[in-house]
Amino acid sequence: MSADEVARVFAIEDKVERLKAATEGVAAAQQQINELTRIRRAVIRELHAEGWTFARIGAAAGLSRARIHQVSTQGPVPEGLFFGHGPLTIVTPDVRSTTRALALVGAPDAAAPHRLVELLRELGFSASVQRFLPGRPLDLDRDGLIVLGGPELSPSLRYLVAADPRLRRTVARAGRVRRGIEDRAARRVYRPGGTEPYDIAYLARLPRPDGKGTVLVIDGLHPPASLGAIRLLATRLATLHERAGTHPFSAVVGVRYDRSTGEPIEADLLTPIYRHDR
Repeated sequence: MSADEVARVFAIEDKVERLKAATEGVAAAQQQINELTRIRRAVIRELHAEGWTFARIGAAAGLSRARIHQVSTQGPVPEGLFFGHGPLTIVTPDVRSTTRALALVGAPDAAAPHRLVELLRELGFSASVQRFLPGRPLDLDRDGLIVLGGPELSPSLRYLVAADPRLRRTVARAGRVRRGIEDRAARRVYRPGGTEPYDIAYLARLPRPDGKGTVLVIDGLHPPASLGAIRLLATRLATLHERAGTHPFSAVVGVRYDRSTGEPIEADLLTPIYRHDR
């Protein structure tokens, strides 16, 4: 919060309104502190990996060696940068708006948005959930956007995912529709099913239609896989960030889940993290 903004809050005559404004300001300032702390930790980690000692980093930053070592281990983890920065918005279909008797194709598990919000807040982000009407165009040209759902839910998502140069959605119709994901380089198609409860998810960061940013997409081919992809983000985030950074990428996630609850038991990468700039 700038000095002018503090002065504006201080000048509010109504005490309750002044309290509300001050509370909102503190929340915004804390978010900025989280973001800057995360960036600082990430830079220290990068420099140290390049061979810089803590003493040298401290001298360059105007801090003591002990202080650099301290801040390198405190605050939001650097791998949180995988999600970007600033307030994050999770967009997910409003399944309550559909009158279909069957489950909406491409929709995540009902618990997935809330579980993802919990993960993001644990990482120090401000996160919220917005719901959209299935079948309608979706505004993807927004900062900090995470889509939870598949391309069947919106023409905007269909065009977004179709631009992936490495992975492609497939549909087989041998008696019944079976959705899958094709790894073009490996010439292999991944599909859910098998002798045990098993599903797959598409995880990608794709360029926005306006070319001014990216959108993170989490699409379980069935509801359990959406929870599995979030589990992978919670347990393997450092690996994902190391391999993908903040670049466009895509990957397939395999998920074993409990048949009775739909809860993921195990989630792991089935493909490499395909960075699209390589």
